[in-house]
Amino acid sequence: MNTVQDSSQSVIERTGLQLRRWWDDLKEDGRDWVKENLGSLIDIMHIKPREYLIKALVIFWDPVHNVFRFSNFELIPTLEEMDGYIDFGQEIRKQQLIFPRAPYVHRFFDLLNISKQMNKAHMSKGCGSFYFLYFRFGHSAGFETHEKRLNNKQDKSIWQIHRQFAFIAVFLGVMVFLNAEDTVDTRMARITQIIVTKKDHTLVPLVLADIYRALTLCKSGDPLFEGSNVLLQMWIIEHLRRHPKFMSYASDGNNFIKKYEERVEDYKPPEGVEVWVSYLRKLGENQIEWTIGWLPVT
Repeated sequence: MNTVQDSSQSVIERTGLQLRRWWDDLKEDGRDWVKENLGSLIDIMHIKPREYLIKALVIFWDPVHNVFRFSNFELIPTLEEMDGYIDFGQEIRKQQLIFPRAPYVHRFFDLLNISKQMNKAHMSKGCGSFYFLYFRFGHSAGFETHEKRLNNKQDKSIWQIHRQFAFIAVFLGVMVFLNAEDTVDTRMARITQIIVTKKDHTLVPLVLADIYRALTLCKSGDPLFEGSNVLLQMWIIEHLRRHPKFMSYASDGNNFIKKYEERVEDYKPPEGVEVWVSYLRKLGENQIEWTIGWLPVT
């Protein structure tokens, strides 16, 4: 969750192809296990990041009050809205919060079943290289190439299980809690351990807080949006696409991400930061959708 001169879109694009290959290479039961623990969040892999929109949105962010201020109205992502994307069907305010602490390097290796004899040079400032993890767990030859440096008793079936856990940790580090320079924050391993072992815990408040934090950092001049820019862009476009009457969204097994592109396919977004800024400056309260379709009308 560090900041460098780069763009969030380019970070996602560099690692996204390998991440999707990793996903495709998991066995069917492995993908089912990941879906069971990540839910519909896994489908943000297939949503194209709109970097221009995020850069434009930052201009309208009020970091003191944590709200977007437009011409004559305000908008803010809420727990219930993000819950619709991440944990729909859960009683969000009854779920337990996740407070991730950065593990020591040896503990990080333990959680990912990597030998403690591994050189710590692959770790820096609480982060591990995406490619260090990908070539051990994501690549189809990871077991054969690195088996003696992994804690799997040289058993490929055990490695197949370990790579599912590693996939979730890397997915969170690339797609949700974005980091820079193709690295994955070590806290992702701890978060993964919690979500796969404690079903009464939710990611939603952590994701929302990280989006607020990223907006505030960008407002102060940091160039890389390090929160989930994909979830943020989905949220704002749901509000920008005005319906003539309230529209109750259909889901795909309580998955509102999978049908997102279908819902907004007739929305023609501006292109370029300046065009987005001009559009958002002129936007009035009667031109937006106030209630996202999985929430009750207020």
